[in-house]
Amino acid sequence: MNNDPVARRARMPPRNDTTAPKWDESRPRELPQYFKELEYLFADCGIADDTQKKEYASRYVSYDTAETWLGLPEFGDNIIVGNDAPRPYNYQEWKAAVLRLYPGADASARYNLGNLERLVNQSFNSGLATLGRFSDYYRDFQRIARWLLANGKLYRNEERRLFQQ
Repeated sequence: MNNDPVARRARMPPRNDTTAPKWDESRPRELPQYFKELEYLFADCGIADDTQKKEYASRYVSYDTAETWLGLPEFGDNIIVGNDAPRPYNYQEWKAAVLRLYPGADASARYNLGNLERLVNQSFNSGLATLGRFSDYYRDFQRIARWLLANGKLYRNEERRLFQQ
């Protein structure tokens, strides 16, 4: 039996493997979750090199998306020159640049009041005649309203007013 921890390490899955991380490009809000899943795999597989992390992150998306991500200045050997000694961009800096490409992927702008108002209007225009439809509406309302409240973008009285409409 091989007790070498390096020999027992997991390996990054192939691109189209069922266990490979996936991101639906039509849902930019889910991009941070894609990166969290990747970072879990990086830790599990012992991948610490920033360039390898960038390459793996680009491996599981479409060709066009990968081309865009790999073409960012933060990907290559470009360096930051400031008050400190020049150094290459790290994985976190590259990931931040990728997230900036997708409005809605930034956690600080996840929802706005318009999202909540749109949910209320759509739900009541289409009707909430069944318990299932009302439950769906309630969960969506709570998810958006809680985030807005926690981030100071909604007041409690406004939340109550919208919910009671």
